[in-house]
Amino acid sequence: MNKIKVALSLIFLVLGGCSTQIKKTDISISQEFSDEQLLSGIYFWSSPITNSDLPDIDILALNNDMRLFLKSISTRKKSDRLDALINKLQSQYFSILYDADATLNAAQVFDQQRGNCMAFSAFLVAMIRELGMDAKFNEVFVPEVRYLESQQTFIYQHINVVADTGSRQRILDFNFTDYNPEYNQKELEDKAAFAKFYSNLAMEFLADRDFKNAFLYIRKSMLLAPEEADLWNNLGAIYRSAGLVKQAISSYAISLKIDGANLVSLSNLEKVLRAQGDLQMANVLSAKLHDYRQEDPYYWYGQALTAYEDELYELAANKAEDAISIKKEDHRFHFLLGMARLKSGAKGYQRSFKKALALSENSRDQDQYRRKLKSLGIPELERTRFRERRRLIVLGSWWWLN
Repeated sequence: MNKIKVALSLIFLVLGGCSTQIKKTDISISQEFSDEQLLSGIYFWSSPITNSDLPDIDILALNNDMRLFLKSISTRKKSDRLDALINKLQSQYFSILYDADATLNAAQVFDQQRGNCMAFSAFLVAMIRELGMDAKFNEVFVPEVRYLESQQTFIYQHINVVADTGSRQRILDFNFTDYNPEYNQKELEDKAAFAKFYSNLAMEFLADRDFKNAFLYIRKSMLLAPEEADLWNNLGAIYRSAGLVKQAISSYAISLKIDGANLVSLSNLEKVLRAQGDLQMANVLSAKLHDYRQEDPYYWYGQALTAYEDELYELAANKAEDAISIKKEDHRFHFLLGMARLKSGAKGYQRSFKKALALSENSRDQDQYRRKLKSLGIPELERTRFRERRRLIVLGSWWWLN
């Protein structure tokens, strides 16, 4: 399986959704190495590195071809420029090929017409700002996007762009993941977004087992966002993969000092302590993880999906009901419950399907559900009222949302 590096902060964890608020708790883990030692680079080089040794990428760089491309648009009225940019890209059949391994800057995306969601967002932010409009990176906590590789589970946090035309805001998103405006999300200052850009590149080097470059890039990201728990976790992942287990434990401990409920670091620390034979602390962390996941609807949704794929339909229905008991408004939970009830021969599946249709945000979701129901031979269900919240304009491999 290919590694998905579209994540801003590619992290290791068997985890449910990011959208559930979790109570913070203090975890007391002994830290053998200081922050300064862990960031010095002495475990990869014979002497400490300095800031001048770190990479320096002009992430929002524009080239002359990009400026020429934008020249005709810049003369328009400011409120019309975003529409004009989208239309020009569409009329010239400009498309960006999704490439998980391409965390590129804006100019590289324009030249190569490829990139991941981080690269795509940098490309759009640079173009929109050049046209005199405001654009910001937007972090989206997409639930249950995860996969297994080498006995570790990876999840990612998605990035898109919020553009302000003066009269209203627009969201522009790479059509890689099912963005939903209900997901928890936050706008990022450039420094925070750039930290995630460098962290993403660090994880790409880590995937190639290039530990020295992985360290340089994560160190750069931490220079920009030193109090970001996920970055300390990623530093721990680099140390652990390089066989420097004690340094990894200290890195995870710092991450947990910053955010005691960081499930990423809790999970990684539990695994490494268990492998080291510290079963007492590993069991404590395992119990905390279990408690957190019990409160997470996306954990139960993931359990329901797994049971459904294994054709354990009654179990899938039970787990879907558990998810709904915590979060009632996610249409996917209700549709999965309907499918599980249908497959198990239980009653009430039409009621679940109607609920999913009523809760779905847009015509695209409803159309997908109706096609599925039609393929199953289920008669047309009563049409539900909904408010269209998004307008979809397909532009190669990306789309524009109102």
